[in-house]
Amino acid sequence: MAIRTGMVQVFDGTAGRGLDHIIDYATHIEALGFDSLWAPDHVIFFDTYSSKYPHTDDGSIDFKKDQGILEPLMVLQAAAHVTEHIRLGTSVEIITERNPVVRAREIATLDVISGGRFNYAVGIGWSKEEYKAIGVPWARRGARADEYIHVMRALWREYRPSFHGEFVDFPEVVFFPKPVQAGGVPILVGGNSDAALQRIARCGDGWQGWKLTISEVEERLARLREIVEEAGRPWNEITCNVGIPFKGDLNELAEYREALDKIGVHELVIAAGISRTRFKDQLSEFAEVLGLPARTTTPRGETR
Repeated sequence: MAIRTGMVQVFDGTAGRGLDHIIDYATHIEALGFDSLWAPDHVIFFDTYSSKYPHTDDGSIDFKKDQGILEPLMVLQAAAHVTEHIRLGTSVEIITERNPVVRAREIATLDVISGGRFNYAVGIGWSKEEYKAIGVPWARRGARADEYIHVMRALWREYRPSFHGEFVDFPEVVFFPKPVQAGGVPILVGGNSDAALQRIARCGDGWQGWKLTISEVEERLARLREIVEEAGRPWNEITCNVGIPFKGDLNELAEYREALDKIGVHELVIAAGISRTRFKDQLSEFAEVLGLPARTTTPRGETR
């Protein structure tokens, strides 16, 4: 099966980036033959950070002044309503910043509304400032993330789930509806570190890598496979996606995608600066260079 291709897009609710843009963007990438739409996540932002962003050499990140992001699950619900083929996902949501019981219910709702098209890609974040403002301890955030994944899986899979852990404790409960997808919504783990790869082996369905060269992807894939097999899990049950912030040549992007395909990556997820007014033309250029097959879709507003 050929490598899939998805797009990450920031919808921040500013002029031209609200509901109409979500609808137009989602329907357009579906018609162009993209496989997925991913929404990023941060709850709040700060003018300055002491925390270091892990994907730049100097630890800085170029958020704009007065940066904001619309709630990802609400964005994806709007996209689900006007599409029927593309998968929808978070890339990545900071799992430790939400109550896992409440979030499991919200995710199950989105999976039902989308007809089983949701992927939940998660991370533990890098901003101590954000954790402090939300009131979540920074310490043991990795253990908290693992437990939250187990909580969600129990709620999605068990008839009368209960859970007794370090961070979450509840007796037998009634939790319906369950997600449409058998076994619950796939949970992908974002991050390039060994700790992230080990989390995949313990409790994840796949990897959401970010901003890596081909040689780095090869090394991380080999390391992930080693960790997964040491944990006694079949390698073929692990999904491997790689995301890239694109600011270059489209032909080079096509070559990168082809190289990822050859080494066994399942999906390339592209984050690109998209114009509010020219985004349809820009996305069409991506689709043409990448050789994506156009789809026949039902026009927005008609009954599917």
